[in-house]
Amino acid sequence: MRTFFRQSADREIKVQIPFLLLFISLSISIIFFLFSTTRHKLFQSSYDLTLFDQWLWLISRDFDPISSITNWHVLSDHAAWALYLFAPLYKIYASINWLFFSQAICLSFTSIPIWILSINSGINYRNTWIICLIWWMQPVVFNVNINDFHPEVWAMPALIGSYLFSRHNKFLLWLLCLIFMIGCRDGMVLIAFGIFIENMIRKKWKYAFSSLTISLGWLFFIKTILFPYLASINNYDVLKTPSSGVISKYVDSLFDPLQLFSNVNYISGFEYLILISIAFLPFWRINSLVTLTAGFPLVFLNFIAENQSMRMLIHQYSLPLAAIGVVAVIDSFSINFSLKISWKYITWISICWFSLAKPYFYTGPYLSRLSLIKSINQALLLIPSDAKVLTTSYIAPHLSHRKKIDFPKTLNVKNYLKENDFLLLNPKDPGWGSTSNIQQSILDQANRNDWTCNSYPNNLELCKKQN
Repeated sequence: MRTFFRQSADREIKVQIPFLLLFISLSISIIFFLFSTTRHKLFQSSYDLTLFDQWLWLISRDFDPISSITNWHVLSDHAAWALYLFAPLYKIYASINWLFFSQAICLSFTSIPIWILSINSGINYRNTWIICLIWWMQPVVFNVNINDFHPEVWAMPALIGSYLFSRHNKFLLWLLCLIFMIGCRDGMVLIAFGIFIENMIRKKWKYAFSSLTISLGWLFFIKTILFPYLASINNYDVLKTPSSGVISKYVDSLFDPLQLFSNVNYISGFEYLILISIAFLPFWRINSLVTLTAGFPLVFLNFIAENQSMRMLIHQYSLPLAAIGVVAVIDSFSINFSLKISWKYITWISICWFSLAKPYFYTGPYLSRLSLIKSINQALLLIPSDAKVLTTSYIAPHLSHRKKIDFPKTLNVKNYLKENDFLLLNPKDPGWGSTSNIQQSILDQANRNDWTCNSYPNNLELCKKQN
């Protein structure tokens, strides 16, 4: 057992990290990494992974970090400046595996601040292990790990850490946690605003108004300064970027609540509330409610969202709520030290995981392209590293270390053939955001324009522009 002590103005933070906890966290991170890399090798990765991998590669090579797919600057996609902190790893060795590895590490090792917070809340070792297990077995944790990559996963240890530092009056460390969190994704300002609500209820005024300043200040900055500036220098419509679109819509709609609530899918919304809370229900107590208020702004946004994916546990939108839910469990245990968790609760956690996590995707949906793997890998070897490539959404993440990578989204054959050197398309399986008709039209025109084309099984075709 390793024991470290950090002095606090009010009380010390006792850090007890068993070697077994480090070992299990590392083991889970390896399992997570293998799951995500396997999905990638099965050619099931898609849009988001291509964007982040290309942006990081561009930053590491000192190119303008503007996606060739969306024409968005890296900061116009949710203002995630934390990506710049990560880019040096791509300078050392450019590999998409950095994204999978960092995601697996952050999701698994969030158990460390959870453990420290639990121990410092007076919870015994047995129950602390149960709380770590609750985090590891959150369905959204597993599902987010295998669903491409999203930088807000880096914020999960910081989110738990912010509760630890707040409760021990480590204001500067708490502040750093919040600043890093909003740097991982602009949507984390909703959590920062929720932390304001929670601290108002607790009458911790310094923390409340600091989190309010961080959330509203960052929101104001990106909406009125950052996004318009990026739009002006990169010549695109700022209102079409994902961050600005969501922010504008829901901020503006608050001034028209009648219109807002008239369009809500209430059935889907209440189903979502059940999904995000069902694994926690046996563990929460009355004193958990104050902590849970920190998740209210994000829950509210997901509840009223038109996009159904924001209410599904296979996407990253609910991941911070799982972390807050675990802190609420810690609060429950902290006032009832004699609380014992019987096997029926462990069984409940397991049932929720097997019902809502998606490991079975590897026995069905993720095997849909097995017959294509050999052909795709052969074709990839024939594409130079500096070539401009038009391909499908699921092949694009395997070719994203270049200035120009795209997949056909519209029937704009002339421009696609003009702007690219290679085509690697499959009308039989066009992937996300494309259609068989679009890809077949591009291939037909390429053949008429005397491109050199090689056909592979299952309709996969590689074409090279003549010099």
